[in-house]
Amino acid sequence: MPDVLAIVSKAVFEKEAGGRKPGKVWPIDTYHSQSKGLAPLAGGGRLFMVTVRPPSDTLWLVAVLENPQLSGKGWRSGRNRVPISDITSLVPRIRFANGKGITAAPGTLGMSLQTPRMLDAPSAALLLGAAWSAGVAPAVNVTKHDAAGPLPCLCKVCLPQSTERAETGGMAFVRSSTEALGRVLHFWMPEELKKVEDAVGRSVRTALSARLAAR
Repeated sequence: MPDVLAIVSKAVFEKEAGGRKPGKVWPIDTYHSQSKGLAPLAGGGRLFMVTVRPPSDTLWLVAVLENPQLSGKGWRSGRNRVPISDITSLVPRIRFANGKGITAAPGTLGMSLQTPRMLDAPSAALLLGAAWSAGVAPAVNVTKHDAAGPLPCLCKVCLPQSTERAETGGMAFVRSSTEALGRVLHFWMPEELKKVEDAVGRSVRTALSARLAAR
């Protein structure tokens, strides 16, 4: 599956990340963009989000969204669990799927990354290795496989092929997810409950936490 590198602007990061620095986790779940460069993620993959920090060309990996799906807000997934990492020293080793690296004159690193681009596999592994060195791994999808159900299965194998919305029995459903104790559960929610999605998520998370704690 593809891995795509995309930039978060300085203004957005400083507004939404709450002053978080390397070692801290920014629990973001949506990348607000409709860029065509993100289209490869439609079939599953990972979105590596980076930002350039002043005063010099310091590059931070700020989040990795697993299997994001295009929604009205942009590309949405479960909340990021990867800690912010300073990857400036890795820039010369990063390569895109076309074999090219990051080339930017001093002071123009951010501009050179404006267009989302696919990473090659070694570069994706390099970035994940740097992030996971802090001991934080992506949440594990514990959704059970269900090939016979009326709605598409959302297990870790089937999730990349699932749509954001589905219908059955005359009712419309939207995909949602919640995380607890390093596990993520994906589920279908009646579309009419979209306006109270946060409350639904909290309820499901409470039940998931209780079940995991009882193991």
